[in-house]
Amino acid sequence: MNCMKIKKEIIVNSPIANVFSALTDSDEIPKYFPLQSVESDWVKGNAVLYKGVINSVPFTDFGVIEELIKPRIYRYRYWSDNHGTARTEQNHLTIEYRLETVSEGTKLTVLHDNIKSKEMYDLMKNQVWGHLLNSLKTHMESST
Repeated sequence: MNCMKIKKEIIVNSPIANVFSALTDSDEIPKYFPLQSVESDWVKGNAVLYKGVINSVPFTDFGVIEELIKPRIYRYRYWSDNHGTARTEQNHLTIEYRLETVSEGTKLTVLHDNIKSKEMYDLMKNQVWGHLLNSLKTHMESST
């Protein structure tokens, strides 16, 4: 099966340390992403659980932190119980956030990998990631 990868970038007018912190703080993430809670001790190799509700149906993204290099890289591998796939290694997706300082603040690059369905790819690329990144940008720039 051919796997697809999404790459999205956004400039956030906020210092790199603040953006990285917002992406890796369990209390901060639900303020801008449509989640009810995030559970993690934020240690490489340990779990991260993203919990929310879509269309009145609860979901959990079960993740493992693969890389955590402050304030540059946060990558985790996950499986979600709302994706309609079996919880097997080959159905885990990867999300990586890469941050770099630029004159306008922080350039955030998101890489979403191992997407197997064209429907999910199109939804994530054309709607979800734009919404999520703009929500993060608005949150960060209004609190700076």
